[in-house]
Amino acid sequence: MMVRRILCRLPTWVGDAVMATPALRALRRAYPKSQLIVNGSPHLFPLLAGAGLFDDAIPAATRRASAREAAAALHASRADVAVIFPHSFRAAWEVFRARIPRRYGYRREWRRLLLTDSLAPHREGGRIVPVPMVHQYLELVGMLGAVGDGEGPRLAVTAEDRQLGDRALQALGLRDGDRLIAFNPGASFGPSKIWPIEHLAKVGDALQEEAGTRVAILCGPGEEELARRLEAEMRTPPLNTASAVLPLNVTKAVLARARLLITTDTGPRHIAIAVGTPAVVLMGPTDPRYTNSHLGATIVLRRDVPCGPCHLKVCPIDHRCMRWIGPDEVLAAARTLLEA
Repeated sequence: MMVRRILCRLPTWVGDAVMATPALRALRRAYPKSQLIVNGSPHLFPLLAGAGLFDDAIPAATRRASAREAAAALHASRADVAVIFPHSFRAAWEVFRARIPRRYGYRREWRRLLLTDSLAPHREGGRIVPVPMVHQYLELVGMLGAVGDGEGPRLAVTAEDRQLGDRALQALGLRDGDRLIAFNPGASFGPSKIWPIEHLAKVGDALQEEAGTRVAILCGPGEEELARRLEAEMRTPPLNTASAVLPLNVTKAVLARARLLITTDTGPRHIAIAVGTPAVVLMGPTDPRYTNSHLGATIVLRRDVPCGPCHLKVCPIDHRCMRWIGPDEVLAAARTLLEA
């Protein structure tokens, strides 16, 4: 199939975008002479940059933009093929309105007629079952003859990224020779993913009592107050990015420098995997089967509770899926990875 330009509609969430990188690499290998164009939230572009995954980028239309405006921007790409990674109706509708000849995606959200080539979601007994997102995305590009390389998510950290990361850490007080451990307490998904702050503070204090270890608190937009609460709970002051939230390319560099990340089930856990940093992941309301692939040096801690995985943003009862993970268990997992 002669393809000059391929438009890839990126997933919305940071973690999902990182898990799409094996599929983007597969497209690059299968179509080395084609122009690869990504379309998505602009903050994702610096995160994915540097690895040769795309040639051009088109920012996704804002929620206020009309379907006509969104379609016009995509139509200007002159793409022959569109790969729609998100499952949302809007993503497929905008590409359909852009009149891109071939449109590949999953048959979800009543959008089958908007796609020229589609895959059915995996089902058992008539119900959709969770499949690792890495595999879902590879199956999608497999319809174009693109085959994965067997490697998991990978991100490139450029020299500029590293320099910006070093400057940010030094401004917060990191000294040469300090052993850096990153904490990510928040989750843009919702409070149901957040581990009790007092538990995380206990782990942070225990780790910082060891010589030469500093904890850096990472937070995304809107998570600043949570990061400040964590700092206030800790006896030994950590490095805290709440005063100036780091862009994703700098976060990527900080995680590449860190010896370990302790995090909720959110974007930074996937960034850490993609840059080769060990991680302890505290997982509550989400189904681990969506992310159970190419975990690298990752320890996932979770509790099987009767009410989970619920995928609710706010817990309607007592948040047992997260509360029942104890600080001693997290500290033991952290030390296992640090010793390794």
